[in-house]
Amino acid sequence: MIDFKEITTGEIWELFARDFLEERGFYIESMPDRGADAGKDMIATEDIHGTLNKYRFRWLVSCKHFAASGSSVSEKDEQNIIERLLSFQADGFLGFYSTIASTGLNSRLYTIRKEGKIRDYHISDHKEIENHLVTAGYSHLMLRYFPHSYEEFKPLHLVTDEYEPLNCDSCGKDLLMDLFKGEYTANLARLEKRDPSTGKLHIHDVYCACKGECDKKLQSAAYQAGYLAPWIDISDLVIPIEFLRYVFTTMNRIRDGVDIYSNEAYSKEKKILIKIAQKVLRFTTEKERARFKELRDQPF
Repeated sequence: MIDFKEITTGEIWELFARDFLEERGFYIESMPDRGADAGKDMIATEDIHGTLNKYRFRWLVSCKHFAASGSSVSEKDEQNIIERLLSFQADGFLGFYSTIASTGLNSRLYTIRKEGKIRDYHISDHKEIENHLVTAGYSHLMLRYFPHSYEEFKPLHLVTDEYEPLNCDSCGKDLLMDLFKGEYTANLARLEKRDPSTGKLHIHDVYCACKGECDKKLQSAAYQAGYLAPWIDISDLVIPIEFLRYVFTTMNRIRDGVDIYSNEAYSKEKKILIKIAQKVLRFTTEKERARFKELRDQPF
């Protein structure tokens, strides 16, 4: 999905690792720099919270950027792990790789942890890093370091202070995250019934569902209750122009008195549109977010 070859040098990969770890809440105790690093790219720390106490855990972060060759990171690429940890008084080893770790390296790390020579280890490979980058909150990093991949895949953006998953009303799956696996996988539907005396549509409920069994289950329940359940594909709704068309059409039909929403349906559709907007809107800067908080307290 993300082309890690967009980062062209190991030095830029280290800077990306620094920014990525800071976004995840790590404190970068020792920053990456040029020159010999004695096997240390950086030291990152995090606070570990237990039931009664907390302590600071120090990670030795080793950055390896082999995306151009596609080679895995082997034991030969990560020599003297124990000595490096002792030298920098680190508690654990964190590999930050644009490919994957070899079986030999994974086995080596597992063994030294089992022998008690290291408290813990973790490998952040290209797939784990990619999963974070397409999630709301990290899109600015993707835009900065992977601009071509950003343009192609359109990661999620925060609209409110936190990411809001768009869950299937049947199985609970996050339908926005599911869009990265394929298109046309879920629907937005309205439960509606026409008043024969006035011709107006009464919207009883609004829901989102996976295509297939989940949608069939909810559609069947709607029909049994006497409602129609027309739908629109969520993959179409995340097209910016189509999103606007849907919003304006809905507003016009409410203004013209054609559609009459129940309070619950109206509230639910607003929440759904806010969640879908996380896939539609562009990245919002911190300055813009702060300004929005000022504007929302002011009357139109």
